[in-house]
Amino acid sequence: MLTVVHGIDFSGDAQKWTPGCRRSNVWIATAQLHDKASLKLVGLRPVQDLPGGSPPFERLVELLAGGGYCAAGIDAPFALPARHMPDGGLPTLLQDVAELPTDSRPFAKGAELVAYGEGNASLEELKPLRKTERFWRGRVNVRSTLWNGPRGGAPFTAGSLTLLGRSRRPVWPWCRAAVGLLVEAFPAAQLHHWQLPHKGYDGPDGASERETIIEGISPRIEIADDLRVRCQESADALDSVLCLFAARAAVAGLAPVDDTTTAELEGWIAVHPQ
Repeated sequence: MLTVVHGIDFSGDAQKWTPGCRRSNVWIATAQLHDKASLKLVGLRPVQDLPGGSPPFERLVELLAGGGYCAAGIDAPFALPARHMPDGGLPTLLQDVAELPTDSRPFAKGAELVAYGEGNASLEELKPLRKTERFWRGRVNVRSTLWNGPRGGAPFTAGSLTLLGRSRRPVWPWCRAAVGLLVEAFPAAQLHHWQLPHKGYDGPDGASERETIIEGISPRIEIADDLRVRCQESADALDSVLCLFAARAAVAGLAPVDDTTTAELEGWIAVHPQ
């Protein structure tokens, strides 16, 4: 029986995926299902430290495509707002995004994805949101999958859709399989749900907030001292750990979905309820 779960803090910045990047914000957490109520963190590394000689994005594709895990929670959007989805749904979206020009990058630029979305339907607002993002708006900062400006989510989405398409794994909530399942995570939403600090925990000034978060999640996950230090030092490493809980919730059938019909069209953010 598989007991491994992964958590991935993602980036839409192609520079963060380069082999020589020393300050990558793409981190992968790996945990074992420790018992019915908690996890045990067994690995925590930037994407550049994944084994293999191929570019880091390719190594992550290989990790996910290879299976050998229950689920992987990824901090990035998995679809577009319903109005801008193609008629064929997620499979067609992944196929279409795979055909967008990349200009030697791991994935297409955000502007290419915005143009694609506008090709399906004109923008009725500058920053359209999916229903799952509207659910969290006002509680945490959300990003539009079709906004390519400052703090826009289009680059994240272009990257994540490329990763989903290349990995060829089942995707929640379209599929509820318990093997190699890819799950959309959102650390800020998970922290808000647990009433823990959900903003301002990055960088040197966020050290005390990161420690509060680590203490808050400690009853739910066992973290060895060396891995705890990595979480204390890097908000990105900590975010990848938080993504583990989305993966676990989806596999266990615990992630709430307010609107199943909408979720099966434009995806849903998985949050662990406990």
